[in-house]
Formats: sequence, structure tokens, C-alpha cells
Amino acid sequence: MQHINLITGDRRFADMLSRVLSEDTQCTIHTHDKTGTTTNHHLHDPDVLIVDLFSSQDSSKNNLLLSLRNQYPHAVIVALVDSRGPALDDDLLFGADEIIAHSSDGQWLHEIKEHLLDRIALHRRIQRLQERLRKDLLEAQIVAKSKAMHDILRRLPLLAENLSSVLITGETGTGKELVARAIHYLGPRAGGPFITVDCGALPENLVENELFGHVRGAYTDAGPTTRGLIAEADGGTLFLDEIEALPLSVQAKFLRFLQERQYRPLGQTKYFTADVRILAATNIELKEAVAEQRFRKDLYFRLNVVPLQIPPLRQRKSDIPALIEHFLQKYGGESRKTRQVPLSVLQNWMDYSWPGNVRELENKVQEWLALGGAPVTSPASERAKAVPAPLPPLAEVRQAALRETERAYLQQLLRRTAGNLSAAARLARIDRKNLRNLLKKHGIQASRFRTSGL
Repeated sequence: MQHINLITGDRRFADMLSRVLSEDTQCTIHTHDKTGTTTNHHLHDPDVLIVDLFSSQDSSKNNLLLSLRNQYPHAVIVALVDSRGPALDDDLLFGADEIIAHSSDGQWLHEIKEHLLDRIALHRRIQRLQERLRKDLLEAQIVAKSKAMHDILRRLPLLAENLSSVLITGETGTGKELVARAIHYLGPRAGGPFITVDCGALPENLVENELFGHVRGAYTDAGPTTRGLIAEADGGTLFLDEIEALPLSVQAKFLRFLQERQYRPLGQTKYFTADVRILAATNIELKEAVAEQRFRKDLYFRLNVVPLQIPPLRQRKSDIPALIEHFLQKYGGESRKTRQVPLSVLQNWMDYSWPGNVRELENKVQEWLALGGAPVTSPASERAKAVPAPLPPLAEVRQAALRETERAYLQQLLRRTAGNLSAAARLARIDRKNLRNLLKKHGIQASRFRTSGL
């Protein structure tokens, strides 16, 4: 049974809408006045909240949707507006998941009935999926209110059943590993291991050993025979985070495993097989890494069978209230049932761009709880003390350093050869075409060096 809350200043309108919806869906409908005050004694937290801004002509609708979003972070909020009246400010509509314009000519019920029923059915499907995720992932459930994340949630069961490789892309802190875990636990391999490899954190000379394992005596100081992470993931899923940091030498061997499901531990003469599903993630544009010859093109296509992009938090701000509620429940301790972020703080957090994405928001909620939930004196002061940008991941630092080193090398190369491309290509031991591409990438003109000499 679903609970639908209707906020309107028009009692006749409320009766008509309640009757129409009750004909086609099993639900209980609670009616409120235009300020959001319930007219029922027994109020349930709504699954769907319909807000009639059409009948509200005064200041009561200012911040109404945002206030309701703060009060009911998990509800689907549908705002009804007058299609014939002046356009409402975006600030008034901020917080709504859906906006439906209708007229007052008596035909509006037929116009929006199917739309509302579709939203209710969608909420049911998402709710069932989230319940399943909560059961499988315990505290690590995916919190989703935005359309973008709902679209991703709907794809997860299909991705889980299809054992093709999935390449998950998105900025740092967007929840790529959480999505990978959901794909694993929703599929037939849920009973098998889920092994995470942080490619960016492994020293280059140890990556191959970590993945494939080794036998005793395989190299100097090699200890007893050790199974690699591929062997550990047999029958389950191997998730490679920051896949762009995988060294080229290891990429070739990992490609063989993807193609034939065979690998050879260091120091071993025979190959072993492993039944492992591969999920990979990156926070950079891998196509650029391929173009720069830092990532194998054939491996890229093997990993990118099914691409899945996780949008940054700034592009799905309707998720923020529900995420805040989730983190309050997670970290609030005994006081979590009574603790609520003030509307002024919520507004400031909704305005913030969150460069560190969900991870940064989680840290901010923890900070707010640690400080006792002290109220913010003004919106400006809250923005002023917003948390600093997070330290970039190691892979991004490496990439930036590589670009700077490459550019400096090319400039020195052209100075040495006085801008002669043939001589520069021979000195760099690359062909002229690759040299031209590198110069174009860095915006370097060889002609500028032809009169400078050494």
C-alpha cells in the first residue's frame, strides 16, 4: 500500500483527485492545506507528495517545496502549476522531482492522470529495487532521488544478469564502487567473492604480482607461493578501480586473461583458468589515454562492452536531501531520530557545487554532527566555510605530471634540433606522424624554434 500526500488549498480539487487516483491504484491519500499542515490525525510519511501550487496565490508557497524535500527526503514530489498563468521562479520549484502544468477548464484530470500514475508505478519499481539493494548491501544502499540515478538503478538488474564487462565512469566520490557492488550482489555471482583492486594505489612493480600471484622463488625476496587477486575472485567479480593506472606491461597480460580467461602466476610455467567477471572504473576519459598511448586500445574495447556513467552530485542535486538523511541515520547515533538539518543549512548545501561529490557531502554531514548540529548564522557564512576541495587522486596527479613532462621534453627536443621535425623524430625515436600529433596536442609550433638554434 502506497501513501500519497496531497497539499492543496482547494478542497474540491482534493476530492476529485483522490477519487480519480483511487480508481486505478491501491493507495491511501492524505490531504493537507496549502501550508502543508495535515488535516488527518494519522499521517504517514508519503511515498508520493503532490503539491498544488495552482491554488496557492500567496507567500505560503515560498520555500514550500524545499521545506517539504527536507521533511520528506525519500518521497517523490510532483508540483502542479497553472499552464495559463505566469511562469514561476525556479527557486519556487526547486525541490520538485516532476512539474506538471495543467489548466482549470475541468479537463486537467484526464490530462495528468496517466502522468501521475506512471510516476507512482515508477516509484514502486524503484522502491522494490532499493529494498533489494538494502537487503544485499546492508548499509551500503544506493540512495537515489534524481531521474539520472533512477535511470541507473533501473539498468542495474539487467547489468547484473548479463555477465559482460562494464566500464563505470565518473568523478571521484560519485559512488562507482558502490554501483559495482550492486551489480555483483544483484546477479548470479552474489554468492561469490567481490574483490576490489585499487590500481592507482599499487606500486608499478607489484601490480602483476598482486593480480596474478607468484610461486616461491619467482623473483628476489619472493616469499611462499601466493594466490593473486584473480584467483581469489574465482567464481565472483573482480573490480578494478582507477583502471587507467594499470601499467602498459600489465595491460597486455590482463588483456590475454580477458580474452581467454587464462593467466600465469609469476615464476610459473603453465597457465591457469579463472571464472571471473570484470568490472572496471575510471575518473578520466580513457579515450584520451588511448590516444596518448598510455592505455591499450584493444583493452579499452574489451572493458567498455557496457559503459555506465555516474553523474556528479552537482548534476543531481535532488539526491542531496535523501543522502543527508541517509548519512544522519548512519552517523547520528542515538540522536539520529531527532536530528534534522535546518532549512538554511540545507539551502546552502544545495547551492554548493560539491567537487568531492557524495564523499564530500558525507564528510560534511559527519562534521555537522560532530559539532553538535550548531545552526549556521547566515547562508553566506556557511558557504564561506565550505569544506576545501579534496586532494586529487594519485592517477590525476600522475596524468598532470606526465603532460607537463611531455610538453617540456618536446620543447627541449625542438630547441636541440632547431625545429627540424625529421631530426627531432629521429632523436626521440618516434615517427614524424606521432611527433606532429604530440605537438598538436600540446599546442606547440615547430616553426617557433627554427630560428632559435640550440
